[in-house]
Amino acid sequence: MSRQIKMIMGIVIIIVFLAIAVRMYTSGQYTMFIPSKHTTFRAEVTDHMTMLDTLDRLTIRKISDNEPYNEDDEITIKDPKEIRDMLKLLKDVDLKRVGEFDVSERNPHYYEWRLTINKEGRFTDGFGLTFYNEKSISIYSEAKTRDKFEDYEITNEFNLNEMDRLFEKMKEEQT
Repeated sequence: MSRQIKMIMGIVIIIVFLAIAVRMYTSGQYTMFIPSKHTTFRAEVTDHMTMLDTLDRLTIRKISDNEPYNEDDEITIKDPKEIRDMLKLLKDVDLKRVGEFDVSERNPHYYEWRLTINKEGRFTDGFGLTFYNEKSISIYSEAKTRDKFEDYEITNEFNLNEMDRLFEKMKEEQT
């Protein structure tokens, strides 16, 4: 008789455990344990800053596939307000993490951003952003200990021509 009771209790425990697991899976509570492939630019870059952090500099390079490196195709912004304005272009960009993307769809030129953040006056932290086209971006984070370099697909509307226009405008202002 006691063996049957142990068998029934074991089956009941397994059923209860499965019911709880299914409920957590369907309610979305599992997301804190399993990383999602969908994220935003804000979550990957700007949410890592605290109120005491200051934007130190943003260096933007326009890189062409056909031409060698040209120093004239690089601008550096040191004003935190201007850096914030540039980051506002990207605040609503939705991203999807991908293993790798098709490089053949890359534009004849692409943009590389290097964002340096002064962390509470003690040390600097940085991000590297590479915009290959309207649908592909790579993000490098100095703060991460693993997976520092991630490739993403941009899932909503992003206008690379607006970035091109602002780059040319700032290049004229710096000369």
